[in-house]
Amino acid sequence: MATWSGKRKFGYFFIFIALVVLFLVVPSFFLFYKTPTCFDGKQNGNETGIDCGGGCSKLCPADYAVPRVLWTYSTMVLPGIYNALAYVQNPNPSVEAASLPYDFKLYDNQGLLIIEKTGRTFIPAGQKLAVFEGGINTGNRIPALTTFEFTALPDWRPGTPITKIHTDNVDLTQGPNPTAQVEIQNDSVDQGYANITAFIILYDKDDNRVSFSKTIIDSIDPSAKKMLFFTWPSAFSAPVVRTEVLFVANR
Repeated sequence: MATWSGKRKFGYFFIFIALVVLFLVVPSFFLFYKTPTCFDGKQNGNETGIDCGGGCSKLCPADYAVPRVLWTYSTMVLPGIYNALAYVQNPNPSVEAASLPYDFKLYDNQGLLIIEKTGRTFIPAGQKLAVFEGGINTGNRIPALTTFEFTALPDWRPGTPITKIHTDNVDLTQGPNPTAQVEIQNDSVDQGYANITAFIILYDKDDNRVSFSKTIIDSIDPSAKKMLFFTWPSAFSAPVVRTEVLFVANR
């Protein structure tokens, strides 16, 4: 059984520990402890990644699938001048990326690099898109292979796809100087769109890419129709049997 003296010593020891905690540990905690933020370079708080997810406005790249490059193609505009296009799909229906860096490379038939073109593109939410690089000067060399890749992970943010604009009719004239007139419709009754890039992609009977072109839609009002015009400087390499039109917002 503990003696009265032992109990008193234990009491003094407990008071000593309490004073140490009160006057040393607690002030040290508040001196060195930093409240977790979304900008401290650490995964803390309720974040699901470093400074992303949870309560942070920045979304974590690891929580979403990367954009898929479905194919890449280049076509001659004039001798020594080519346009390149990458056909990409963002499988994530609710996020977009404002400015994702990319890299086009054109190679000759011996696998030697002719030219490399870099740039940045907007990735819309949940839809297919085209990444276009025009006026590529290859000199007297002819590209046999075109590659494309994104050179960074997307900085995702919440977004919604463009679903209200659709194609009503495509009138394609093939010949020495092909043209296409495309009638489009904005199905929204209360929302107009501005600064939209429209791409047209042409396919042959085997569903191979024949050519492509693009134009800018300055604006289209709610419930409005609009006619788009595309031109090509020379005849296609094969008869076109199918067309595809894509709409991508410029943000």
